Amino acid sequence: MDEISLENVLRRCGDFGRFQLIHFSLLCLLNFSSGMAGFYYVFALAEPYFRCRLPSDVWPNDNQYSSSNSTHQQLIDTLLMTSSSCKYTNGSSCQEFVFDRSVYGKTFTEEAKFVCENAIRKTWISTVYELGTFTVLITGPISDRVGRRKMLQILSLGMYIVTAITQLLLQFVSMSANLKIGLLMVNQIVSGIDPYGIVFLLLMELTSSSHTSFAGGVSMVAYTIGEVMFTGFAYAARNWLNLKWFMSIYFAVTVPYLFFIPESPYWLFIRKKYDQLEVCLRKIAKTNRREESEWHPMYMQLVEQSRLEKTTEKKKPKKKISRIIRLIPRLFMCGCIEFVTMLLYTTISYDLGQKSEAISPYTNFIIGAGVEGLGYLAAGLCIITFLGRKYSLIMFVLLTAGAVLAIPFVTGTYPVVATVISQVGKFGVSAAVSVSWLFVPELFPTYMRGLANAIFVFVGSFGSMLAPIIDTAVGDEYQRITNYVYAGLAVVLACVIATLPETRNRSFQDGKEHDEEDDDDDEEEGGNTNKAIEKPKDNVALQNEGTVDVKS
Repeated sequence: MDEISLENVLRRCGDFGRFQLIHFSLLCLLNFSSGMAGFYYVFALAEPYFRCRLPSDVWPNDNQYSSSNSTHQQLIDTLLMTSSSCKYTNGSSCQEFVFDRSVYGKTFTEEAKFVCENAIRKTWISTVYELGTFTVLITGPISDRVGRRKMLQILSLGMYIVTAITQLLLQFVSMSANLKIGLLMVNQIVSGIDPYGIVFLLLMELTSSSHTSFAGGVSMVAYTIGEVMFTGFAYAARNWLNLKWFMSIYFAVTVPYLFFIPESPYWLFIRKKYDQLEVCLRKIAKTNRREESEWHPMYMQLVEQSRLEKTTEKKKPKKKISRIIRLIPRLFMCGCIEFVTMLLYTTISYDLGQKSEAISPYTNFIIGAGVEGLGYLAAGLCIITFLGRKYSLIMFVLLTAGAVLAIPFVTGTYPVVATVISQVGKFGVSAAVSVSWLFVPELFPTYMRGLANAIFVFVGSFGSMLAPIIDTAVGDEYQRITNYVYAGLAVVLACVIATLPETRNRSFQDGKEHDEEDDDDDEEEGGNTNKAIEKPKDNVALQNEGTVDVKS
């Protein structure tokens, strides 16, 4: 007989049927948006080739980067330094510049003159975006209280409305460059309040633990498709503000689905919302063409069992708090995982979108997105082998470290080889990110999964924030040292991951392993109140009974 648990009720309703496929596909539309918003900096604030503008008394209307005739070229060669795009040959610094629009079109770097001594200012745009992601410390825990569905609706609608207002002002109101910088920063910080983490959790919580790996992989691949779409928008727009409008129009297309997003059955169960849970399960079963007799009797037994457990829990009100405190070291280690992987991921991804003599940045970025998708698929294959989550993550982190370490030795002499190695690094770090996003939620119970994921993303945002700042502030002569440091961090991270437990065979239903640890402590103290309540078996036991067809 199947064990009484929400996992098995969900399996009887259909844990991988039409309902999941429909909503997996539609939720991916939201993740496309995340892939676009996350990389706006790459093309909108790319640094094109530029030079000092010739004095107006020497060559009036010098607005074209390339020379218009031989006389123009002679003046450029005579008056402008070839070793620096920021100074004239007399040593004075430029105040006006001419930009090459043949690759990126008109970037915000040109609009705000974020070059030379002002180059570091363009990192403000990426920094405020990451500051927006810090709100996960608020939105994550709130999603644990109000639900995944409501939080997704609030975040998505709020982001779409505020970004549309700021774009209208940028487009139709005449203003100074500084005011434009301020409005774009507001636009970006709101764009950073991204629902991706909650979408990721919801995808995993719409199915059983047998298919969480697939659900997480779908979310990751959807993000890379968003990157490809964004690159297409950037190529078509060739203007930083038009690119924003392309993205906003796409965001508007996804709004209707926000009102049809389902709630997580796991969240409904842990919040004791049994009436809503029954409606949710009935909808899942109906869409998956399952009869009510297949799942409803077990559901009623589950509710009765849960009510008995609730009565027992009232006698131990501090139990949940003690569990959370016990998991603080694990939260810290998971934060380290996300910090290092996102530092490496952002560094490698941004580099692929920079101008290169070897290959077009658009082509390079699309190839990088494809390689990223392959990394996610490879991660999905590895975690179902004997490697599991933990050793797959260690393997991909070390692969990334090797690529980062090798890049400085070939960049100057063999640019094509350097590009290939960078793509290998993108593959490795993408796979590492994929595994970590699956691994970390499984380390925590449902009642604090949103909080754990929020801290995970929050700490990772510091890595994403530091990457462009370090890249801009560190000169080319120190780039090799930077790569050594990055590789060293990756090796240290692999050692940290080795101390964490494997989660491959654990149930996704409310972190049962933590409950069992606490119950063992109670029994040692002579408390036997929970013995009357039968505990669900873990996934290994279920598999032996034939109830799990696919191992997560």
